[in-house]
Amino acid sequence: MSNVADCELPNELIVSNILSRLPVKSILRFRCVSKSWRSLFSTPQFITMHLKKTSNNSLNHCFIIHSLDKVYSHNMSVLNINSMEKEPFPVVNPFPVFLLEMDLVGSINGLVCLSWPPRGQMIVLWNPAINLWKGIKLSDFRFQMLGKEPVQVSVGLGYDEARDDYKIVRICSFKGLDSWGSCAEVYSVKQDSWKIVRLSFQCMEGQTRPNVIAKGIPYWAGLIGDESDESELKAALLWFDAKNDVFRHFPAPRLLGNDHSEFKARLVEWQGCVASLLYSPTKEKLDCLDVVVYDEIKGCWERRFSFGPIGSKIYSLLQCSKDGVVLAETPEGTLFLYDPATNGIKGYCISGALKESFEAFSYIESLVCVEGMELVKAQDKNKFCISLDELNIN
Repeated sequence: MSNVADCELPNELIVSNILSRLPVKSILRFRCVSKSWRSLFSTPQFITMHLKKTSNNSLNHCFIIHSLDKVYSHNMSVLNINSMEKEPFPVVNPFPVFLLEMDLVGSINGLVCLSWPPRGQMIVLWNPAINLWKGIKLSDFRFQMLGKEPVQVSVGLGYDEARDDYKIVRICSFKGLDSWGSCAEVYSVKQDSWKIVRLSFQCMEGQTRPNVIAKGIPYWAGLIGDESDESELKAALLWFDAKNDVFRHFPAPRLLGNDHSEFKARLVEWQGCVASLLYSPTKEKLDCLDVVVYDEIKGCWERRFSFGPIGSKIYSLLQCSKDGVVLAETPEGTLFLYDPATNGIKGYCISGALKESFEAFSYIESLVCVEGMELVKAQDKNKFCISLDELNIN
């Protein structure tokens, strides 16, 4: 019988078949094993290899969730779809606690983007898994139209896979006497610089972040047409092509954005496609969920799936995972996951979270970082806490 302890595995096999499949937390612990491992885990080649392996592993599929508490503090937590925990895991976020407004812009490859609405005057890139963040310096451009500063700014996050470059988009909207107008600029993480890009549409009023990010592409519900004649404007789904730094569009689903409709609708990434989840409390099947997918080849929206009964009432649809697991809020203000494959439901509660305060995006833990990132430091919320009574918010 051979002595197994004397066997040595090739280094390439150890890296590609073992180390690259480990969870981020394990890799962070193993950095202290040796200098060579510490150096290896920081190389772009290993980070990319690890990302490809773990992004395809359903055990690493999560949601990043933003919520508010009673003192109006912005709390972030991570919910692993396969976790047995009854509450998402809280994470320390780098966004300044003294800013009362914060948008969860989105997440791509483990990087999370946060911004300060309504004008996007502060933008943060953050990787919760490795506890690193970077504040993005704004450009010197001063978009002006009709002599006014932008009324609102919509911030988006995109990814150019060919160049392995993350892009941040700022769409600045201006309100004129008779119509809206928009301008845009794009930040390249690799080049660490901004540039102005052409914009031939306007976003809907009140929109400070994308409706969805699918396969690294941010999408907004917006309007296209002659801006001088609002009657000629048509609803469209607008998206940013990060590879070519241009905006494109295709028709929006009919029910999208209609707050007064009997339907509740939410744009999501459904197994690699842009889709709209539809839920109607007035249908005969009270708790069914329909999936309307955009067919890129046919250039139209098609109702592909109908699931249910799901066994729980939905107050709002929040997000969908890579595998099609739906995150939703109940009328009571708690969260639950619905898995269409099994028709199963798991309930969750975030302690102290206010009803209707939830934002969420699909998220995976990764080692991805960008140049200039620093460690996230805990902030003292007590120095800046403002209660809802002081804000006169009911």
